Amino acid sequence: MKAVSVERLEPGMILARTVTNSDMIVVLSEGTELNNAHITRLKFLDIPVVHIKDDFDLSKNFQQASAVLKRDSAFKHDFDKVSKLADEVFSELQEGKSANETAAKLAAHVLPLADNAGSVDYLFKLGHLNTTVALHSERVSILAGIIAKWMRFNWEEIRVIVTAAFLHDIGKIKFPDRLVGKNPENFKGDDLKAYTDHCQNGYDILKKANFADPVPEVALAHHERMNGSGFPNALKGESIHPFARIVAVADAYDNLTSERPGRVKNTPFDAINYFIKEIYSTFDPVVCIPLLTRIKDSLIGSTVLLNNGLECRVVFYPKDFSSLPILTAEDGTEINLNRHPGIKIIEYNPAND
Repeated sequence: MKAVSVERLEPGMILARTVTNSDMIVVLSEGTELNNAHITRLKFLDIPVVHIKDDFDLSKNFQQASAVLKRDSAFKHDFDKVSKLADEVFSELQEGKSANETAAKLAAHVLPLADNAGSVDYLFKLGHLNTTVALHSERVSILAGIIAKWMRFNWEEIRVIVTAAFLHDIGKIKFPDRLVGKNPENFKGDDLKAYTDHCQNGYDILKKANFADPVPEVALAHHERMNGSGFPNALKGESIHPFARIVAVADAYDNLTSERPGRVKNTPFDAINYFIKEIYSTFDPVVCIPLLTRIKDSLIGSTVLLNNGLECRVVFYPKDFSSLPILTAEDGTEINLNRHPGIKIIEYNPAND
């Protein structure tokens, strides 16, 4: 990886780090192959320097991609196979077909991915790729399966959760093209109604396609919140199906950690912080606690880059359920991020790399 002045960029160069503006809004994601339009945009935004993959990085990436036995490469290979099935399911439902058989095949392929110890990290790595509704649904399906496993559901229940999680956003096939991939926080008027209607639309589509309960119910209720602040029916607590509560958390986690141009760049550390703040109001703590505990454990040993330029290693999390970790810098200095609100993690490299 090398830092290159924007004035010296050439088409075909590949970004080694995500480019953000001063507000941490994503401009271009890591892995983007630059073209003339990208370079013009970077100059227009007065971004002076970006990080580009050098020959060593590209050689290393090629070796990793061809190493079938490497864990993350194998995960990406299996993820891509599921993606083809995901596109088939969405196409079949859009054409008014049943899709039950294809969805069952998809769930069978997702279950092994949900049983993979490194899947949460691998999903984060994939979060800067094309974020279609189908790809988002695939990631949510895997993550919901992981959470359900951590909550000790049996495999038949996990299969249903995985299927429901994949189909939770199927109502978006009725979205106007102009809304696809846009931030719903900015929707107003008819656009906001079209967004909130996707839950009921999903329920109707799945019922018509003869999906058994609770799959349609999860599509209807995945935006409901424990304190009644959700939609479309402002349900509270136990009136929300347990599987919908799992999908709500998985959906929010993927939305938080997936890179999309025009949105704030987040890491799993930001997601942890968010869920700790919301755990006893909007989301079910029975779902959140296993997720937070396991993800915190997986982050120990990871290398992070701070907004002050320091590279550090995650050493541990305090036992008081604090949302931010304790770090050590290269010179041995200990940094407790809970005591330094101005210091933030902006890049994250998993410990299993």
